[in-house]
Amino acid sequence: MGKDQTISGKTDPGKLLSGFWQYDQDSLFDQLESGKEGLDAMTARERLQRRLNWKRRRPNWWRALVLFLSQFRNPLILLLVFAVGLSASLGDLSNSIIILSILLLSGTLGFWQSYKADKAVRKLQQLVHSRALVCRAGKWISVLSEEIVPGDVIRLAAGDLPPGDGVLLTCRDLHMNEAALTGESFPVEKHCGVTSADAPVQQRTNVVFQGSNVVNGEAEALVVRTGADTELGRISAKLGQKPEATAFERGIDQLGYFLIRLTFLLAAGILIFNLFLHKPVTGSILFSLALAVGIAPELLPIILVATLSAGAERMAKKQVIVKKLSAIQNLGAVNILCSDKTGTLTTGEVKVFAANGLNNLPSGKTRLFAWLNAFFETGFYNPLDDALRSMEGMELNDYLKLDEVPYDFIRKRLSVVVEKDGRHIMITKGALLNVLEVCHAAEDEEGHVFPLAQVRHLIMQNFKIHSAEGFRTIAVAWKDVTGDPVIDKTDERGMTFLGFIFLYDPPKPDIPETIRLLKDLGIGLKIITGDNHLVARHLALTLGIRKPSLVTGAELRHISDEALPEVALRSDLFAEIEPNQKDRIIRALQRAGHVVGYLGDGINDATALRQADVGISVDSAADVAKEASDMILLEKDLNVLASGILEGRKTYLNTLKYIFVTTSANFGNMFSLAGISLFLRWLPLLPQQILLLNFFSDIPALGIAADRVDEDQLRSPKRWDLKLIRRFMTVFGLQSSLFDYLTFGLLLLVFHVDEGRFQSGWFLESVLTEIIILFIIRTVHPVWKSRPAGFLVWAGLLVAMTAAALPFLSIGRFLGFEALPATLLAGMIGVALLYGIMAETTKRVFFAKFNH
Repeated sequence: MGKDQTISGKTDPGKLLSGFWQYDQDSLFDQLESGKEGLDAMTARERLQRRLNWKRRRPNWWRALVLFLSQFRNPLILLLVFAVGLSASLGDLSNSIIILSILLLSGTLGFWQSYKADKAVRKLQQLVHSRALVCRAGKWISVLSEEIVPGDVIRLAAGDLPPGDGVLLTCRDLHMNEAALTGESFPVEKHCGVTSADAPVQQRTNVVFQGSNVVNGEAEALVVRTGADTELGRISAKLGQKPEATAFERGIDQLGYFLIRLTFLLAAGILIFNLFLHKPVTGSILFSLALAVGIAPELLPIILVATLSAGAERMAKKQVIVKKLSAIQNLGAVNILCSDKTGTLTTGEVKVFAANGLNNLPSGKTRLFAWLNAFFETGFYNPLDDALRSMEGMELNDYLKLDEVPYDFIRKRLSVVVEKDGRHIMITKGALLNVLEVCHAAEDEEGHVFPLAQVRHLIMQNFKIHSAEGFRTIAVAWKDVTGDPVIDKTDERGMTFLGFIFLYDPPKPDIPETIRLLKDLGIGLKIITGDNHLVARHLALTLGIRKPSLVTGAELRHISDEALPEVALRSDLFAEIEPNQKDRIIRALQRAGHVVGYLGDGINDATALRQADVGISVDSAADVAKEASDMILLEKDLNVLASGILEGRKTYLNTLKYIFVTTSANFGNMFSLAGISLFLRWLPLLPQQILLLNFFSDIPALGIAADRVDEDQLRSPKRWDLKLIRRFMTVFGLQSSLFDYLTFGLLLLVFHVDEGRFQSGWFLESVLTEIIILFIIRTVHPVWKSRPAGFLVWAGLLVAMTAAALPFLSIGRFLGFEALPATLLAGMIGVALLYGIMAETTKRVFFAKFNH
């Protein structure tokens, strides 16, 4: 025992032991002031409160302050602040105060939007929780996983996620998936006991880790570390892990980097030319930096988060909880949905239709043994076992449970040993073929026993008949183990087949209509199920899928990775699929160029949920499935998911609106500003006027997040298209610049204005054209046929009226504006209206040609 690992002296249970895996149970119980009956409620509450107090060391105002300051971390803004400070030190105090005030207003606007989005996201995250089974004062209760504290004793079964790092107290056939910690894809077998102090993570076989999940088996463990103190917490903090970017996020990043590079080149070029023309140094620097701030899409991240969080809130109202905001864009792009069968296409209310024996006649013994097996099993929740437990007229009749071998997805069996009147009986139930492989005989309804080979054809005949009628089948077998009641997997041999349990899960009545709705939305449905191919085909025909193209798991094993994409695309139905084949199907569809969503709620769905572009689970799913998913349905219904897909497309299209505005009007105006500055003796706009123009254009843009979207634009999947954005930027940016130069001509050659009126006139024209283009390009239809959101309208009108009135107000003169004659004012409004007419015409031609 190392010097730093004394276990004799008691310490604060919050200060968790280093190398706890090397100590025996009694030492750990002593150190953590716990026992086999767990903590009492008061002690657990005190430890939880202590941890919460530690997490809340910084008050809410600190979080808000950090968020506010983050609005100014843009390097362009920091450079501008530095230049303003330099200008103030040289005596230009008033303009410096004005520029800083406008920057502060812009930052406040961004903070307000970010704060709302952040608050909405945190609220949504609170709607999805996993639970843990914990022993408190000797009683097993279910609590939220985040309420688990060091010293708690927890129980784990297949599909569970350990809520912390802990040492095993008891375990049975326990295998854990620790890929998140070790990268090892194969399950790790766990044992009780101790391991050496210097054992690496993958060799700590007596420890369960947060971030892993139970593949099969069951266990009880003493929690030693939680939260950031766990192995996963330390790895995450060390690596600063970020989730993998979606295609949309990568596209946004590419666009942002492109615009920033262009901004720096343009600003640097203008600065050099202005200095070459002997314009004031300080003014030239401030002008170039303000120009850069005006061009740079600094509001894009805020608009993106605001749009996504608004979409997530709308989806929550439609029973879809978003765990990962960026998945909303992928949801809007999904064009193939892979789904399991139970509870999604069917009602999920599994009922026992019959318990029959070898000759397909009712069998009371089959019924009783199946019920006993389900009643006594302690593994993960299964709707089939729930159906068996709900059979009427069943009583224990003095049967006692002695032992159990939990279910796993390799054996596809579950066995229990029961005792009555001194006789020990092993009862096994599971998938028919998997049960038959451990049987050597079969018993009929009257108790006669036959060699299995003699009656196997009869068993398979009954199985096929009921499967073709849509019934799921569970086989039941037994053997006498009197004198040897403790069993393991190796004891599943030499058994006697007893009979069948036939179960029925009827299809939902509205599913055919839902499938048609998905088809109308451009989404193909692929059904992936572990059920046999006869049951799956019956369901497909019931749902109105004519001549379903079906591939079985056995056939899939013989299809190469190269050939699979073509097979997967033409198949509607995948039956008898093994867990590791699900993500292989998804990868094949992705290689074929499709965006794939996967809907699943089982333990064996976790890898497929992670592989899919959008992993979708349900609130009642296994913890490992919910953890692996991007979204949670509060109701397992494809109609709910279809609503979520529509919201995903709305979110994408609203984000695209802001990108189009940024890359057309704003960008075109700044190009014009840069160009004309080379030919004027004065600056075309003062730095503070450029920043005010940028601020004015940001106000209505914030309303895009809640804007309406044309219904016909939601009828097809939406994928990121950088080529379309570049074309749009080129076409509409050039058009914007063309009208800017028309404005320059009017101001200089027709109205012969001086510096102040030039800046006032062009500022007004720029604000008006930016508002007009926002309303025009928010829809592919004529602008008068698509009603925008109310905030967008009022914000646009308010900004337009403020810009028109500003030159006539004292604050306008303080900003460098001058009052405009009525003729000049009418001229600027006329140019803006003409620009709107031309933009509407260009829009029709553009979208007609590029079929967006």
